[in-house]
Amino acid sequence: MINITGSSDDLIVIRGDIREEWARFDQEDGNYLAFSDGTVCYIVYDNDGIWRITRTCQGTAKYIHAPGDVVKDTNDIVSLEGKIEWVVIGDEISTVSRGNDD
Repeated sequence: MINITGSSDDLIVIRGDIREEWARFDQEDGNYLAFSDGTVCYIVYDNDGIWRITRTCQGTAKYIHAPGDVVKDTNDIVSLEGKIEWVVIGDEISTVSRGNDD
């Protein structure tokens, strides 16, 4: 199992079976975290000073989302339960177009 959250205004944190931290200075746009099971999450530090995490692609891991609270000054926390061997971070994502291409 791994837990994903943010810390302060510039740190993305992963704890559990994988332990990693990324300093994200001057990032007005968020970042994507892609996991080996196929899960992709978008994480951003919002205008309320809270780290928000949204799943953009479902993988095989069980996804548990605990939303942050502005009043309590807590960040979102996402837990992934399953076999996850690696994670990568990036600030852009490309998707496949499913339209009729002639």
